[in-house]
Amino acid sequence: MTTPKSEDKTMSQIVRRNGPAWLNGLPSHNSRKYATSPLLSRLEETLIGQRLFLSYDYLSPQPSHLLRVSLADFLPFSQSNPFAKDVKKLALPSILEPGHMPRGHHLVYFPPQLPSSQLVPDGCDVLHSPGAPFNRRMWAGGSVRFRDLNGGPLLNCQRAVCVEGVRDVRVTGKEGEEKVFVGIERRVAILGEKEKEEDITSRIWTENEEDWGDSTVIEKRNLVFMRDKIPEQLRAEKTDGNQQKKILRAPANPTFRHTLTPSRALLFRFSALTFNAHSIHLDRDYARNTEGYEDLLVHGPLTLTLMLTLLQDHLSESRQAISAIEYRNLAPILVEQPLTVCAKPKEPACRSLWDVWIERNDGGLAVKGTIQTKPFGKHDENPAATISRL
Repeated sequence: MTTPKSEDKTMSQIVRRNGPAWLNGLPSHNSRKYATSPLLSRLEETLIGQRLFLSYDYLSPQPSHLLRVSLADFLPFSQSNPFAKDVKKLALPSILEPGHMPRGHHLVYFPPQLPSSQLVPDGCDVLHSPGAPFNRRMWAGGSVRFRDLNGGPLLNCQRAVCVEGVRDVRVTGKEGEEKVFVGIERRVAILGEKEKEEDITSRIWTENEEDWGDSTVIEKRNLVFMRDKIPEQLRAEKTDGNQQKKILRAPANPTFRHTLTPSRALLFRFSALTFNAHSIHLDRDYARNTEGYEDLLVHGPLTLTLMLTLLQDHLSESRQAISAIEYRNLAPILVEQPLTVCAKPKEPACRSLWDVWIERNDGGLAVKGTIQTKPFGKHDENPAATISRL
């Protein structure tokens, strides 16, 4: 799910759970607390005040392996993607020599374990939803931090948990046209078979967002909830679509770039791996006639995975490991249209901070972000090597 840049300055209100979110030295979102409205007060009670949600999983290498198989034809040949030249290497890896979870692959673990009755009409789950009339959900951006230079935990079938909760809620737009931004934090950690829920949350979820607790991966995802589009709005957008649209200009002179064209099959596979039934990625008629887009939308988590996978492979050549990423989705990316993942150092002399972005086929900027890296030492395992062993 991606979403255009959409912040109306008429009204901007925010409530937070346990303080501002910092990304290990990278810029944080505005942490100012504004005066509350009745809507915001209700959201504070229903979303920020709700209990933490725990999803359990056994870290088999299978989901990660299937994600790598799904992406193999879209990535360049490399140490971490030998499949591009040798399909015999597509065999499921053994847990006798387990590798670490590659960056971004936590997205195919800990799926929302909810029955179909807990899905809204467009296929999304009801977790963290503000409720009617805010029925449409889009992925606005987020951040991920990795504690280990090798990425996530070992994929050796050990039991793990993702502790999930709402950290902040923000409302923008004038009355009747509000958009609700919900900041969700997800913390991945290893746990024992019979550990009690209160013990799990007390050692993993922290009051201060900067503190790791016992987490190995911490993700912040920012979702925006909006009202359904009315027929008049869809007709107006279709008319406007025939006119010249404003294109956000992408940065110049990337030192890394890779172009690929996401297919409908890739979107289906990623939806299946993430247990995501959102119709905007699967149903072309829904995407066009209900949401008003030209075609199916590429998932926000999928573009995040592509950025992390491509950049980590590129950075491994200089023995750098991604420790954090923060990103924003600025414009929708459509299926079967080329996209280009680009990156360059923020400063020529600084290789620990990188600008990363995705350009659409029309040259416009769709995603922009910042990646932070750390060097891995002589005795640390190259992330590309552990990925290729999976």
